[in-house]
Amino acid sequence: MNDFKHSNKTLNNKNKHKTQELGFTLVELLVSIAIFAVLSALGWKVFDYLLKVRDRNAVHEEHLAALQDAYLQFQRDSLQIVPLTANIAGTVQPALVLNNQTLSFTKSGVSDPLQQGLSPYERIEYRYDTQQKKLYRLKYANINVSQTQQPVSSELLSNVDQFEITVLNPDTLTQWPDVNTDVNNLQNLRVLPRGLRIKLTVQDVEYEWMMSLLNTQFLKAQAKQSN
Repeated sequence: MNDFKHSNKTLNNKNKHKTQELGFTLVELLVSIAIFAVLSALGWKVFDYLLKVRDRNAVHEEHLAALQDAYLQFQRDSLQIVPLTANIAGTVQPALVLNNQTLSFTKSGVSDPLQQGLSPYERIEYRYDTQQKKLYRLKYANINVSQTQQPVSSELLSNVDQFEITVLNPDTLTQWPDVNTDVNNLQNLRVLPRGLRIKLTVQDVEYEWMMSLLNTQFLKAQAKQSN
């Protein structure tokens, strides 16, 4: 009889021990699930952050590429500016004009591989639209422009918050020809400043471009001699 009671007691102790083991395993499972949920949430946040960083970098690279293209275009144009006046709607215009932050000039470098009789010179204009915050480049295929002729317009840059263009001669000027120039003398209209400078702000980042131009100071001496 005592053996039977001892056996039942032993069996009950084993069952109790098994129940305790089973309960501990369930707690471990719940803890594991909780840890997995936390790690999954953290992993998703990290993944989402990496995606946003990638997207921002892609947009930044696009802006840098557009900025580089605009710089190279302005550099090519400035290297090809020539001291030739233009005839715009019957009015003689200086080789280079800067007025109200609009720059226009005569440039060479026009190729005619098909021999279509294209003019080797063209008139270029840089214009900033304050409303759209965009910088445009306008091209006339000839330096003799009629009133009805429309330029080919291309957008160089967007998201331009601030834009300023000046001439260097060597002093900084916001107008060219300057107010002291005798515009009745054709030689004076052909004189170019020594350089150009563009300051612009794109997406809160400031940039400055400076370009040297063809030295035409000898034309001033010729203008004085002609007077």
